[in-house]
This record gives sequence, structure tokens and C-alpha cells, in this order.
Amino acid sequence: MCKRFPLMPQTWRCLLLACCIGLLAACGGGHHDHPPGTPPTPTPLALALQAVASGLSTPVFLTAPPGDSRQFIVERPGRIRIIDSGNLLPAPFLDISALTTNDGERGLLSMAFHPQYASNGYFFIYYTNLAGDIVIERRQVSAGNASLADPLSVLTILTIAHPSFNNHYGGLLSFGPDGYLYAGTGDGGSGGDPPGNAQNTNVLLGKLLRLDVNNSSVAQPYTIPTGNPFAGSTGQRGEIWAYGLRNPWRYAFDVLAQRLYIADVGQARVEEVDVSPASQAGNNYGWNIMEGNVCYNSSTCNQAGLVLPAITYGHDSAGGCSITGGYVYRGTALPELAGQYLYSDYCSGWLKSFSYSNGTASAVTDWGITNVGNIVSFGQDAQNELYMLSGTGSVYRIVRK
Repeated sequence: MCKRFPLMPQTWRCLLLACCIGLLAACGGGHHDHPPGTPPTPTPLALALQAVASGLSTPVFLTAPPGDSRQFIVERPGRIRIIDSGNLLPAPFLDISALTTNDGERGLLSMAFHPQYASNGYFFIYYTNLAGDIVIERRQVSAGNASLADPLSVLTILTIAHPSFNNHYGGLLSFGPDGYLYAGTGDGGSGGDPPGNAQNTNVLLGKLLRLDVNNSSVAQPYTIPTGNPFAGSTGQRGEIWAYGLRNPWRYAFDVLAQRLYIADVGQARVEEVDVSPASQAGNNYGWNIMEGNVCYNSSTCNQAGLVLPAITYGHDSAGGCSITGGYVYRGTALPELAGQYLYSDYCSGWLKSFSYSNGTASAVTDWGITNVGNIVSFGQDAQNELYMLSGTGSVYRIVRK
């Protein structure tokens, strides 16, 4: 075989031939950084926050229309701002500051784009009016400017009386994987839910609502979807999807796994995340019978029929005071994070996550994020990348460190 290279000395001819057929080691050569067939040890994922906007006025939510490259940021005093190609546009997309106040927990609290926004231009907002009541409205983008809402395209979907107190408004609108509009409402405020709203299925406070707004009109702004647990019942509101909530400031659908995650703010002891199948109607999440996984104001309580939280944490130096719910990561930039639910705390400002399967939460991870101020909300863009919104007026993208 060595005669294939007749112009070389025989030793070199053998060596070259051996290299060509992968037998270098047999000729005494070769070097490996690790044993053959053993892949290198992967670097563990570490996360960081990358600032994408600053100088905002109390940013409380970030979202985007399906397939859009922009990010829409909700400011609590009543404006919606746009980041386009990394630039914060000076003119607001929408300004309803004359219609709301931001005392207590009031203000413009969230928005949701219709799944067919690209063709119909509809989006929905959730805010408190000057009387402190909850208002859900449908709005529409301007026909001639994609960066400006039409100020005259207003259709009131639902108004919910919120008397007496300026806290516990819930505040999130979101379209579920079933195409219906969901709204999370707080229990009406004060402490301990004195009117018992959360357990009263004849009122809309302390609930997760599900509405069909796909054929909204002035005469009929919404209909009750088939499958709502109290649809057609006497003395119970058909809009209700789930109840027993104190202040579900943020919740999220994981479309891939068909699950619903609700971060419900606790009273004085326990914060919680509830997880259930997205299609499961009529869940009672326990407030004010329970706060998280403990009986509220009692050493014992009847827990029959209650859906207990997937995860809880206490009000202490390692925990916090008010949970800020996030999302299950389904982006592409951080594939190691896929399937994990991310959440934070308004007081502590950390970033944590957990995995959920077979009815159990596991692998709680603290990602070592600090010093970004009070975490008010998470956001998710159309590419499923995640953001954290700080009380300092800044918005951060969660990125690889």
C-alpha cells in the first residue's frame, strides 16, 4: 500500500497513508483534548438583563401583535409606547391619560392584541376609569399609521364596579389558545376580601373571566363562550372561568403545553403560583378560605374542592412581599430555558424559574439577577422572548450572560 506514494521515503509514505485512513494513532501520532467519543462539558446557562428602554413612566406591561417585530409598552398613567427597531418612538401609540388616574393601584394596566390584528387592527385595553371602576375596551389602529391608534374607535366591552378601595384590580388581558379574551380581576381591595367577592360567583371581582369578543358590536359587545362553568346559570355570572383569586396581577398561557399559570398576590404571609390545564373550567383557587397553601385567618379550613398552588413562598428576607408572574419560556435565543416558568417579586426583584410536569413543580432556580429595582411585570414579544419591567422606568430583555 505504501507504494501509492512512490516519490516519498517509505516511512513517510506509510505515515501519510495511515493519516488518510484514520489510523494516525497506530503510527504513533494523534492528540485528543478529551477521550474519544466524549462530548465537551457544556457551559451552564447564565442569565443577564439587557436594557432596551429607560425613562418610561411606570411601565407595567409589554406585548406585541402576532408576527410583529415591535414591542408595545403600557405606561400606568395612561399611555402606550412603541419600541421600533430598538428605538423608543417619541409619540405614544395611545394616550388615555385623561380617562384614568394612577393613585393606589389604578391606571392603564394592560393591553391585548386580537389574534387577527394584522387584518382587523383590533386591540383591547384594561384600565380604571375616573370613578375607579374596571373598564375593558376594544380599540383599533389608525388606518394610515401603524404607530398610532385611532382615537375615535372605542367600543366598551365591559365595566366592572370597584367601589371603596383603590387596590386589587388584577389587570391583565390575554387571548387564550382557544381564541377567547381572558381578564384577571382583583377581589375589590382592602385586606382579607371583606365582602367575600372572590368566593361569590355572582360578582366579577376576584375572578378570571372568559369572553367571546370576536363579533363585538355596540348592541352585543361580548357573548359567553360555550364551556364557561356558570353559563346559563341563575345567580351566577356566566363570564367567570375561574374564581377564588385575591389579586391575579399577572397570569400566562403556555400554548405548547396547554397550561395556565396564575401568579396570585398574597395577603401577608404567602405568595403563590397556580397551574392548571388551560381547558379546565370552574377552578376555585381558594382565596379567602386559604392564602397560598395555608388557611387564612384560621388554624383549620375546609379545603374540599379547592385547587392548591403549584408553588409558594413566604414573606421573608429570602422570599419577598408580592409575586410578579411571568411566562413559560418558548423563545429561541435560550433553548436551555425552554419549558421553564419565570417569575419575580416586586419587593425582592430576583428572577426565578421552575419546571412543571406530572402535576408537580420542580427545579426551582434563582438566576442571580439583582439591583434592577422593583419588578412590576414581565413582557413577551412576538418572538416569545421575555422582558422584565422595573419600577425605575426601565425595560430589560432577558438574555444569555
